[in-house]
Amino acid sequence: MTIFLELKEKLKEIYAEYGTYILPAAKFLLALAVFQSINHTLNYVPALGNIFIVLILSLICAIIPLNGMVFFAMALILLQCTGVHLLAAAFGAVLFLALWVLYLRFASGEALALVLTPLAFALHIPAAVPIAFGLVGGPVSALSVACGLVVYYFIRLIGERIVVLAAGEDINMLDFVRALAEGVFQNEALLVALICCTVTLLVVNLIRTLEVDYDWQISVIAGGIAYIVIQLAGALFLEMRISVPVLLIGTVVSCLICYVLQLFVFGGDYSRSKMFRFQDDEYYYYVKAIPKMAVSNPNRTIKNISEEAAEEETGRSEEKDAAAESGNGSETGTVSGQVEETGKDAADFGSAAHTEQSGELPEVLADVIRRYDVRQEAEEQTTAESEQEEKIKEEYFQSVDFEEKLTDTLKHL
Repeated sequence: MTIFLELKEKLKEIYAEYGTYILPAAKFLLALAVFQSINHTLNYVPALGNIFIVLILSLICAIIPLNGMVFFAMALILLQCTGVHLLAAAFGAVLFLALWVLYLRFASGEALALVLTPLAFALHIPAAVPIAFGLVGGPVSALSVACGLVVYYFIRLIGERIVVLAAGEDINMLDFVRALAEGVFQNEALLVALICCTVTLLVVNLIRTLEVDYDWQISVIAGGIAYIVIQLAGALFLEMRISVPVLLIGTVVSCLICYVLQLFVFGGDYSRSKMFRFQDDEYYYYVKAIPKMAVSNPNRTIKNISEEAAEEETGRSEEKDAAAESGNGSETGTVSGQVEETGKDAADFGSAAHTEQSGELPEVLADVIRRYDVRQEAEEQTTAESEQEEKIKEEYFQSVDFEEKLTDTLKHL
């Protein structure tokens, strides 16, 4: 978990500095993935699958709102449907128009959920979107997820069934339209997916808003369980064929993704939570304070010493040692004798040598002792600062008068 918290702090610093470029780049990559996924499933107009056209559309989507990406994605699907049959494109236009009006009326700010839903189903992690938007969104996100599901199953319908009907020699227009309508409105897999994603999103959002410890983590697990149970129940009652291993693995991966997401979005440390009670003339107030999980990220300075500099420093030290031994041998012997007689430890010897370095000790020995003292002082100062920081963190909630602050705020309101 510490790794994720450190990564969170790093990403916050990077986004604060380069956010102007990161957001368009992320939108470009998302649009590229969406358009490539559409062209991979519906490759009936080869010109639209040209990489240059896809890149141009992705660049346009990088500088416009996400609703523009939704519009271009729907337009690309309809243009690909013209390569199958004009009736398929016409039916899709009517369907998308109804979805577009419904989406703009009730959930125009949830474009990301609509875009990510088809991608998540294509990657076999369908539970990731409802669980994620149950954490960071609200009940209205269920409408965007439902619109994304209809778009995804319409693409599958065109690629699996309608293209086979359109390839026949004798095409009955009425049967063709009936097949399109039944494939959308009487699709049992689509019905189960709509119920499953909607219930999962609402369950996650409901648990996440409860006033209990570890509600975010509990909501992720409950959402995964709800998704698996509803899918298995739907397959049992409607006699649909589903792959249980794929369902279980995809749901577990989705839960892991959403667990990491909640660390980045919320990240509360419930082990240090505190309850406070306040009152005024009319009400009692019960406040639960949950500190955020954070890690210190000290700036480390790394000094690189080249081999040439190290050799020069070694040579100068040897010259100083030789000069000291030749010119001050008697003084060194006297000092050593004094140390042996008194039996003092290294620290006393260092302090004594520091006071006598002007005339009695050799210059090299005095310099070594001085460096040792400076290093010891620096280490003691660093330890004292660390202890002071920990003490401030531990006594924060005790030193701040939350009752007085909240009472003042309520009076101003």
